[in-house]
Amino acid sequence: MINTAQSEKLKSGDLTETTFSGRLSWLERFGYGFGDMSYNIIFQFVNAYLLFYFTDVDGIKPAIIATLFLLVRILDAVCDPLMGFILDKTNTRWGKARPYLLWVALPFAVFTVLCFTTPHFGLTGNMIYAYVTYILLGMSFSMQTIPVNSLTARMTDNVQERTVLTTVRMILVYIGILLSIACATPLVTAFGGHNQSKGFLFTALLYAIVSIILNLFSFFTVRERIAVKKRHNHGFKKTISVLFKNKPLIILALSFLAFAIAFNIRLGTMVYYFTYNMHHKELKFIGTVLFFGAALISNLFIPLLSEKWGRKKLMIISASLSLLTYAGLQFTPYTSVTLILIWFFTSGFFTTPLNTLAWGMLADCVDFAEWKTGVRADGVVVSSMSFINKLGVAIAGSFAAFYLGRSGYVANAHQTLSSLNAIRNMNALIPGIFILLSILIICFYPLSEKRYQTMISEMEQKKQDK
Repeated sequence: MINTAQSEKLKSGDLTETTFSGRLSWLERFGYGFGDMSYNIIFQFVNAYLLFYFTDVDGIKPAIIATLFLLVRILDAVCDPLMGFILDKTNTRWGKARPYLLWVALPFAVFTVLCFTTPHFGLTGNMIYAYVTYILLGMSFSMQTIPVNSLTARMTDNVQERTVLTTVRMILVYIGILLSIACATPLVTAFGGHNQSKGFLFTALLYAIVSIILNLFSFFTVRERIAVKKRHNHGFKKTISVLFKNKPLIILALSFLAFAIAFNIRLGTMVYYFTYNMHHKELKFIGTVLFFGAALISNLFIPLLSEKWGRKKLMIISASLSLLTYAGLQFTPYTSVTLILIWFFTSGFFTTPLNTLAWGMLADCVDFAEWKTGVRADGVVVSSMSFINKLGVAIAGSFAAFYLGRSGYVANAHQTLSSLNAIRNMNALIPGIFILLSILIICFYPLSEKRYQTMISEMEQKKQDK
């Protein structure tokens, strides 16, 4: 627990150094979750529909979009570590990460709306416009998500509380994703009717407004408690070097990359699967509700099961069970609607815990970096994971666009057997392969709960000796 003097500092946001092993209030847990929810409402909406919007609304060729997605992620390779470095150098009376919830809320929302605006500049003009707006949106993603993700390690150093905090956060995130993706098609129809361009624009505007509100709520409810007084003015090179000396982070990031590719390949092609393979576009809503509804249910069990088995073991068990769902969907005929929906439900139940557990374990990697190198670089460590997440999105989107193009996909037309097989593979076989890869990699993760507690004790002893 914290004393009265620390409590007064927390109210003003001026606390500079402490440990906090107690429990956070439910208001603060929800506040933190709403900060990530505000980002994911838009991020996952973009992941699920932007490829479809570019191909079927803007009329841009899949090959051009594949190049765009990769280009933006190359820029992120520079922007994300730079944003992490800026975050580590940020010092305000509100903390380091928390102020960005306030500062970035509006530009993040604006670029979202612009991304789903069709300017009618012709094919070339629309392509250039798509490049510019998506690049700006990608930059605002970095400015939003890196501070939010770094807050876990700044709010508490209690491992179980971090798991609870991350679980609450992910439950709210999945609620946001569920509402965002499932409601998108009905909203597009309600706002635009047969005019999909108008429908997507007003849907993006609604999501942008909701995102601003959630960001502000998060800003006013969370507090930063764990921060280290500045001892040395570490340069950019020294700060970045902690990434390459952090074995748990490297393994976690590679495993998460495989998961992100799998997750986003399916997310970005579900609308194609229900539209062209099953000829039931309306089932996209039900499929999304089942997938993310199952994610909500499974996340309720994570704190209990992770405390009993450990996060690494739980991740391996859950991911291994999810492989059965991808194999099942691959060999299920399109006429078996009920069975297909069951596969989507069970897939969401067993796959999504990988996401929740990985982000909770990231906070431990921040502490490992400080223990290993003496440099606490929350922003840089979190930015590396943020980049991995967006790299997974880019690879998934680029692969999906390229695969669709190679298979002979033609927007708003009767699809060939080749393109139908490609769409099915991207909802079953290919994600399953990447989930298997994720499992194999995480087996080498070295930071158990017991080792983490030993590491924290050693760091506390070093501080006392000084």
